[in-house]
Amino acid sequence: MKKYATLFIASALVCSFLYQPTGEASAFEIENGAIEEAKIQAPNFFEVTGEIQSITEQTKGNYFATVKEGEEEFGFYFQENTLILNNVGKKVELTEGVVITAFIDAKNSMIMIYPPRYTPEVVIVQTENSGSVELQRFDKQLLNGKRDIKIHVSDETFIHDLLGKPLTNADIIEKDVLIFYDLKLESYPAQITPFKIVVLEKEPSNREKAITIANQDYYDVNGVKMIPLRLVAEQLGFKVESTGRGAIVSKGKVSFTITRGTKRYTYNKALRYFQMEPSLLEKSKTYVPYEFLEELIDLEVTE
Repeated sequence: MKKYATLFIASALVCSFLYQPTGEASAFEIENGAIEEAKIQAPNFFEVTGEIQSITEQTKGNYFATVKEGEEEFGFYFQENTLILNNVGKKVELTEGVVITAFIDAKNSMIMIYPPRYTPEVVIVQTENSGSVELQRFDKQLLNGKRDIKIHVSDETFIHDLLGKPLTNADIIEKDVLIFYDLKLESYPAQITPFKIVVLEKEPSNREKAITIANQDYYDVNGVKMIPLRLVAEQLGFKVESTGRGAIVSKGKVSFTITRGTKRYTYNKALRYFQMEPSLLEKSKTYVPYEFLEELIDLEVTE
């Protein structure tokens, strides 16, 4: 039996015609007469560009767009709540025939087929309006990794995350951001005053937090992934009451009775079975198979 504390995340597969930054960008910075090497991690996002050929609705509120760039083709999934902006930072709807740039988190899995399919966090629609958008990372001096761009954040600069939550200047530092601007002063480094900055982060949902807990705090028991019952269930809003031999997990009209040492458990008095019996793998911490988390998520219940 071995405990793991590493979150394994599949990397996105990128075709040769797409750019995906890796490693660290380094440059030399002169400060107080000394030359120091400055390093900023390269962005974790990459971008793909092309013209939308078609848009189809897969299920209610879920769509798939087919995109072509030259002879190459790719597709991406999006939802009604996907952040879709034009190059001047205004929310717009996607239509066939527009040229887009989609920004994808490289940590997210991509469906392994050809042509490639992505799930972007942000889609930018190119228009004839004057406005530029760039993916960057900045240090505390608001210099990018190549040291060829410095931004100046004014009182009029609107900074927010992927969900629209307002942020501050400090939230920009060493984060993947999209900067929206009109002018770039030709100096070295180039000077930009963005009118909008989107930090490519969002507060994780309770579901995402529960999955993270399960992927960081677990034991492998005979090939079965065992996760902490109380931590994941309470993260999803369930009440967990100890019975001395196990626990009652409840939320609204849903109730589970789980007993350590047996694969049998009940769901609203209906008998079900785990792959592996729940166990006290740490003091005062009952661990259950990962399948139980999947069951809680599938229920989509509310109090």
